[in-house]
Amino acid sequence: MRRTVVMGIVLAGLAGPAQAQQAPASPEADTRELLEAARATAKATRENVEYARVVPDILTQILAKLDKIEDKLDKVEEAVKDSRPRRGNAR
Repeated sequence: MRRTVVMGIVLAGLAGPAQAQQAPASPEADTRELLEAARATAKATRENVEYARVVPDILTQILAKLDKIEDKLDKVEEAVKDSRPRRGNAR
């Protein structure tokens, strides 16, 4: 979320000198551009927040499945060890 806000500020800072080189725009056009930029920033922020909510949930689900797989592999290893014929130390 911070990254999006910082990117918006940086882009606004970079757009300032570029606009200074162009012909003066009307205050209505400036206001319209600022509103569009604010909407774009708000949309990016919402997407970023949603991503931050979803990713930990997905990672938690993946880790839970990996734990289940690991448990099953442990059971298989134990079963293989138990089923092997044991050699005696007959000399």
